[in-house]
Amino acid sequence: MKNNRINIKEKRRYAIKKVSGKTASVFVGATIFGIFLGSNLGVINTKADTVSNATDTATVAGNQINNESNTVTLNGNQSNSISNSPTTNSVQNENLSTDNTEKSTSSTDSSASSAVNDAVATTSSTARMATEPTTGTGSDRNAAGTVDENNSNTQETTENQARANETGLTSADNYSSNIYKGTDGKDYKIVTIYGKDYVYRPADIQANGTAFGQGKTTVADTKNNIQIAKEDLGGGKTRWTVVFFPNKGLQNVGYKLSGLSSAKFGIAITSDYEIVGDVDVTVDTQQGSSYKAVKYDNNTATEYEVISPLAQVKQSFNPQTDVDKKTGLINSDSMNGLANDYMQGPYYFTADTAYGRKNLWQTFFKEDNVKENAYDNQDYVGGVHDFWANNFTIRNKAGEVDGGSPDQKIMYDTLNGQISNKNGVINTSDFNKAMEFKSQGKSGDGYTQFASYTVSFVTQHTDSYQTQLPKGTKNQQFSGISANIYSYQNAYYNMYSYLKGEQRALTSSGALVQPKDVISNWQTGEDALAKIKQDYLNDEQINDLRNQIHNNVSDQEKLAQIVENGNNLNDAMKELGNSLGMYDEDGSLADHDVETTKNTDRYKLASQEKRDAYDKAVEAAKSVVDKQQGKYADAETVKTLTENVKNAWNALDGEKTNAESIDPTVPEKTKVNDTSKLTDNEKAEVKTAVEEANKDKFPAGTDVTVGDTGDVTVTYPDGSKDTISGTDLVRPAKDNEKYTVEAGTPVDLTHGKTIAIGDELDPKSVVVKDSNGSPVELPVGSKVVWVEAPNTSEVGNGKTGQVKVVYGDGTESEPVAVTYNVTPNQADSTTPTIPEKQPAVDVNNLTDAEKDKVKQAVEDANKDDSGKSTLPEGTTVEVGNDGTTTVTYPDSSKDTISGTDLVRSA
Repeated sequence: MKNNRINIKEKRRYAIKKVSGKTASVFVGATIFGIFLGSNLGVINTKADTVSNATDTATVAGNQINNESNTVTLNGNQSNSISNSPTTNSVQNENLSTDNTEKSTSSTDSSASSAVNDAVATTSSTARMATEPTTGTGSDRNAAGTVDENNSNTQETTENQARANETGLTSADNYSSNIYKGTDGKDYKIVTIYGKDYVYRPADIQANGTAFGQGKTTVADTKNNIQIAKEDLGGGKTRWTVVFFPNKGLQNVGYKLSGLSSAKFGIAITSDYEIVGDVDVTVDTQQGSSYKAVKYDNNTATEYEVISPLAQVKQSFNPQTDVDKKTGLINSDSMNGLANDYMQGPYYFTADTAYGRKNLWQTFFKEDNVKENAYDNQDYVGGVHDFWANNFTIRNKAGEVDGGSPDQKIMYDTLNGQISNKNGVINTSDFNKAMEFKSQGKSGDGYTQFASYTVSFVTQHTDSYQTQLPKGTKNQQFSGISANIYSYQNAYYNMYSYLKGEQRALTSSGALVQPKDVISNWQTGEDALAKIKQDYLNDEQINDLRNQIHNNVSDQEKLAQIVENGNNLNDAMKELGNSLGMYDEDGSLADHDVETTKNTDRYKLASQEKRDAYDKAVEAAKSVVDKQQGKYADAETVKTLTENVKNAWNALDGEKTNAESIDPTVPEKTKVNDTSKLTDNEKAEVKTAVEEANKDKFPAGTDVTVGDTGDVTVTYPDGSKDTISGTDLVRPAKDNEKYTVEAGTPVDLTHGKTIAIGDELDPKSVVVKDSNGSPVELPVGSKVVWVEAPNTSEVGNGKTGQVKVVYGDGTESEPVAVTYNVTPNQADSTTPTIPEKQPAVDVNNLTDAEKDKVKQAVEDANKDDSGKSTLPEGTTVEVGNDGTTTVTYPDSSKDTISGTDLVRSA
């Protein structure tokens, strides 16, 4: 499963070329970034016109599968079309179409290549040309190297793909594998992950099942009923084309053709391959035939006859979108899983879930009849679905299956969590997905289906996943597909398995083959490579150096030169990283860090042209300096990229204007009478306030102007400006700010009258003046109140008290000293006449009647001859229990007459 896979790969790339009629492992040249790159040792002069690639043409089910189109379309640009007829050893430049090649072109590196190319193109013509041979890094590695539209090298990728098509091996997905011609004449792929090498060779295995009492079928029988074409599209992509029953029916060698009767056929795929896009199934049917078919509805099967079926039907499904995630049933627009004239019960199982894993195991490998779906225990659509692969034994000759021998069980079954076939070869846990189909047709004359099924799909391979595939009992590993048939008809169990892909290379004793065992002087080359410091080299550069070393392994002088060049390149790569602030050991390059740079004013405020130049230089440098994803670049190119970054960094000259660097301090608001129309004096006050608040900020020569509404414009010496809104600088003046208060006319206060703080007094006691000093009326809503209570206990003039004005807006004036006079009250000026004493039963407790008589006597005693009261109008008389009488005058002053003077005992 993916959870335990290694996702980081070392990039290594070799190619096999025919040189002067001989096959050898050679370094592949390239032209990249507009500069000739590669080993300038002049060691091997390998011409592109020596590359060959066999045309692989197979006739399958009446259709010709032509693998000669091992070409790479490079975004519509010219590319190498490689042919490999025995008499044609040439590479021809052609304008390639995109037909049948869309998946052979990798676009993942185009932007990076473009960045490097564009960046380097800005340098001098000297840097763009090939350097002198003695430099070791800038010479023409292969003048005929193929380049894409970004001048990025594709020669190694193209030749790796070509060799993959020649050998049946799979191309490298990320420069992590290389294909070699071994010293034994066999083809090998060496995958290198984390410095460890894994050796694989092509696998073309036939394994058939045999029921008790039946004779064995042969390799020829298998290939007569299953044909596989493997077209490598480059970069780890492969187009698989599998034809089941190519003769439009089941036919063993030497036997007549038989129509199909519910024949099961399918493909299991190892976990290092992932399907990309749709799976296409083409059904070719013999014309003039008819057959019985079954369709399904709610688990109910209905038989019907298909009359005059179409000669060819194309169906397809997408494993990601057209498969029930639980049951595995396929049901797409073109491939109906329940009612399909050409097949029944198509399924796609994966090991992603427990029930998916069980379905995969019990249908494809388990040696038993299987009818019920592991998910819901309901019958599979189409009934029994089983292939019995655990029953199959190897039909190949001795030595063709590493770790296996003729008649040995092909499968070592661990997929279900238990071990079956302990002496098997291929671990069933290598497989994590399978597509399974079942023909229509029924036993009986005129009932069977005469048809072939061509299944085609594209996969993406991952080298690192391949190395982690579970092993068999003796280090065996298989990577690829297993195409199987299980069909009982004509009283015979027809069970075929065709496995195509790669197998781990093993010795006859079962030991793992090491590169040095099959590749000349391998260890000598690896020892030389170890002398090169690789701390800063990217994987492609390491791969290129490895290529050079292995191609010159017998020449110690040239090996020494390659090692020296490699170490120089490593130093240059460190400098490139340092230009980006990457390897800052002492902090001296902190300001060159890209993110730090982009957050500075020197970058942000630089011109767009200079920012773009820096970004472009950085992008180009990053596309090389990355250890795992970096593009190849030789020392001269690296130096050029480094200079480009440094120059672009130095050219960043952004600087803030005065206005951008100064944040004016806003002073307290200045009070004005009318915020919509400031007076000149008010404007001057605002200006002074702003200048004073910023005396330590504004540079000399700064000008401050104030508008009518108080808006301020600050003009700096560099011409930049700041503005401060008048709403932040001025405010309407409050009443206590508009007016001043002085003492006015003295006020008269009645002797003995109680006056509290806050009591109002005559407004004339103060004089209010405006800002010009002119007296004005007391503003509407305003009042004058005592700040401290005046003393009225004694009559007298010229006394001083404190008052204030409380304005209508709620503000108050400062306290003002005013003059007041205390005048006599009515009690002071009136002496009540005392009448004769009135009799009372109890002089200490008069009755109400007795009180009324006393009151009447007092009132009558204070009348003139006309009967009018001599007391002030409004005076009241009140008699107490003991006869004491209180006379209260209108001004609230009082006189008291003792009861002893007014009552006597009766």
